[in-house]
Amino acid sequence: MFWKFLDDINFIARCKKYNIGLWQCPNFLFLLMGIVTAAVMFGTYFLSQRFYDETTTIASVSLSAVLIMTIGYFIVQSAERLALANIIKTEFISILSHQLCSPLSSIKWNFEVLREDLKKNESFRKQEVFLNNIQEANEKMLKMVTQLLEVVRIDQGRVAFEMENIRLEGLIEEVIAELKNTCDDMKVGVDFQYDKNLPLVHADLKKMKVVLDNLISNAVKYSHKNGKIEVTAEKDNKGILLKIRDYGVGIPQYQHSRIFEKFFRSNNSSRYRTEGVGIGLYLAKAILKHFGGEVWFESKEGKGSTFYVSLPAAS
Repeated sequence: MFWKFLDDINFIARCKKYNIGLWQCPNFLFLLMGIVTAAVMFGTYFLSQRFYDETTTIASVSLSAVLIMTIGYFIVQSAERLALANIIKTEFISILSHQLCSPLSSIKWNFEVLREDLKKNESFRKQEVFLNNIQEANEKMLKMVTQLLEVVRIDQGRVAFEMENIRLEGLIEEVIAELKNTCDDMKVGVDFQYDKNLPLVHADLKKMKVVLDNLISNAVKYSHKNGKIEVTAEKDNKGILLKIRDYGVGIPQYQHSRIFEKFFRSNNSSRYRTEGVGIGLYLAKAILKHFGGEVWFESKEGKGSTFYVSLPAAS
C-alpha cells in the first residue's frame, strides 16, 4: 500500500511514462489546483483581515477564480486529449486486428494443405520440426489477434454471446490437453481434481474456453521449471468454485489492484521472458461478468498465485 501511494504521488514519473508535458499531465494539474486553492483561501482570509476595502476583497477573489478556472481549463484539455488518444488506440487495434486476421487464417489454411501433401513424401520427417514451429507461431499470432478483437468488441459493447448449459470439467480437461506442449516445454505438471456431479453452468462455450485458457496458461507461463499447477473445481453455495494455483513468481503486492487492467503486465521476474500483451485477465473478467460470475486472486511475490472463479449453476 505504501509503495502504491508513493507511485501515485510521483506525478513527474507518471508524466514521463505517458510522454506528456507537465501542463498536459492530469496528476500534476490536479496537485497544482489543490495548492492554488489552498493558497487562495489563506490569501483571501489574510487580505480580508488586513484590508477592509470591499474593492480589494472582490479583486482578490476574482483573481483567485481566474487562476482556478485557468488550471481547470488545462485539466479539461488534458482529459480530452487522453480520451481522444484512447479512441484512436481502440480504432487502431480494431483495424489492425481485422487486417491481420485474414492473412493469418489464410496462412493456417495453406499450411494445413501443405502439411497433408508433405505427409505423402518420405522426407517429411526432416521437415516436420520446422512445420510444427511455423504452426505454433501462427496459432499464437491468431490467438492474440482474436483476443484483441474481442477486447475491442467488449469496449464497444458489441460482444455476441451464444449461451447454453455446459459441463465445466470437460472443458477444463480439453484446455489442459491443448496446453500439453507448453507444459512439456516448461516441464510443468498440471493436476486437475473436481467434485463428482458438478452442476452445469450457463455460459458461451467458446468464450468460457477463452477464460479457462487465459487463466491456466498464465499459471503455466509464470511457474518455475519443473513446477506444478493445481486446478480444482468444487460445488459451492452459488454453483461452482474453480481454483487455479501455481507456485511460481507471484505478483508484487503494490500491483494487485492493477492486475485486471487492460494491457497491464505485472513487473515480476518473468515479465521479459513470457509472451502476451496483458489482455488475458481483462478479457476473462469481462466475459465472466456477463455469465454472472466473478474472478479474484491471492498472490505473494516469489510464492505463487491462486486465481478463483465463481460461476452460478444453470437454472
